[in-house]
Amino acid sequence: MKIWEFFLSPEALARQVGLLLVVVALAMPTIGTVRAVALLAGVVGIILAIVVKDPVGLFWGGLLAAVVLVRMAVARGRGFGGHLNAEEQMFHDKAVPSLSVSQARQLLSIGIWRDVAAGTTLTRAGEAVEELAFVTRGQVDIIVDGKRVAEVAPGSLVGEIGMSTGDPATATAVCATPVRYLGFEARRLYRLLDAHVDLQDAIELAIERSLRDKLDRSNFAAAHPGAKPMN
Repeated sequence: MKIWEFFLSPEALARQVGLLLVVVALAMPTIGTVRAVALLAGVVGIILAIVVKDPVGLFWGGLLAAVVLVRMAVARGRGFGGHLNAEEQMFHDKAVPSLSVSQARQLLSIGIWRDVAAGTTLTRAGEAVEELAFVTRGQVDIIVDGKRVAEVAPGSLVGEIGMSTGDPATATAVCATPVRYLGFEARRLYRLLDAHVDLQDAIELAIERSLRDKLDRSNFAAAHPGAKPMN
């Protein structure tokens, strides 16, 4: 049999269609679409294997479909943890509104809630940022060269520039009041984001929004000394 005849045989074509769908699945932008197309690849593989009587293709198509179904069930199960509490809902609404509740829970699962006293330093200029903080209560002052240049209110991030770039902090962040925040340790956050592109996109958007909010507050403070910006 010539090689082109082999590739055009029913058995080979069946396997090629299944493998093509697997490749397409890997090119999908979110984990949800990856799983959906991978499941389709498994189902198509099963059907074609039955048609051409290919037991090997039937086995691997069935295994692929089974694995994807299990992963989808596990992911769906994460969403059945009840309603988010008020602080978790604030994180969802303010930081990652594009995510589903189950996706937000993936981020929340690696975060640590902390209550710290006034005067606590969250980041220090020139030092590595070890934690991304989402503030839910209190006020954090941003200090550059000994001068207070901005403040962080509830619903904003602290340490996002260093976390995003990997560079040392460009400013010192000091709690002006008792503060409660959700902290994401850098290494754990990086590992989670490396495994979930959809979460990575949401965090990048959260960082952009936080920086934009800080810039707006800084501009407002410069234009209206002593006035409080509207949230």
